[in-house]
Amino acid sequence: MNRTLLLLPFALALLLSACGSEQAPSTTSAPADAMRAAVDAAAANLPPPDAPLQPGQSVQGLLEADVGKGVQSFRSLTTRVADDIGEQLDGKLDTGAGQRAIDDANRRLEALGTGTRIGADDVRGIVGGMAGKTFHDSEVRRIDIIRTLQVTLKGTAGDGTGLDLGLSFNDSTLALDSASVSVRPRMDSMFDFYESAEGALPEVRIERFEKNPDGSYAIAGSFSAVNLPASQLAKKLAGKALPRVEGRFDFAALPLKEMPKFGGQ
Repeated sequence: MNRTLLLLPFALALLLSACGSEQAPSTTSAPADAMRAAVDAAAANLPPPDAPLQPGQSVQGLLEADVGKGVQSFRSLTTRVADDIGEQLDGKLDTGAGQRAIDDANRRLEALGTGTRIGADDVRGIVGGMAGKTFHDSEVRRIDIIRTLQVTLKGTAGDGTGLDLGLSFNDSTLALDSASVSVRPRMDSMFDFYESAEGALPEVRIERFEKNPDGSYAIAGSFSAVNLPASQLAKKLAGKALPRVEGRFDFAALPLKEMPKFGGQ
């Protein structure tokens, strides 16, 4: 397994501890047990989802949905990492608390049997590469090779429940081609989630999907889905299904990300 990929969740947990940020950029998922445990262990240390916004954070939009607990608000955030995050982190890493956090990460890595350890330089290298960058929970990605706009709408409720709505549009007509929805009941168990299955995709009503003058996209509408089975990656939810999910979404300015073209063209 790639060493940087394995250490990333722990580096992000240290970053959050150092800078008080509510939410870190997403990590790349992998089904390996070591990666699963590493991500879940890091997520267990995140501040509450309903914590006050930190400097550099803003609300992109909200999804209002009932995922079996009554209607909840799922907040989607934009987070700009400070330009001096490296200096901030250095100040924390050089303290007793910083060293204890690294020691705790290494105890977890040892318990996972990875044979890998994390050090201050690992954290500096990973986190330093995020300085000044902006991360969005929700966004639009243009994939030229298949003429598609992929819209990702993600939000987290105050109790830690996560909601992810994926929408694919024709990039010329802006007609909806497909949709998917997933629900993660616990933020500290990132791989345990329900997701719409093929043949039982959510029903989506688009009220507005249009390009803004600045190149971002506005979107609003509603969705519903029934009988969402647990993901194949789920262990705690194995064999279970979520009977029904329904809700609304409204985003005024989703950033557009261009997927790199083949051959650098």
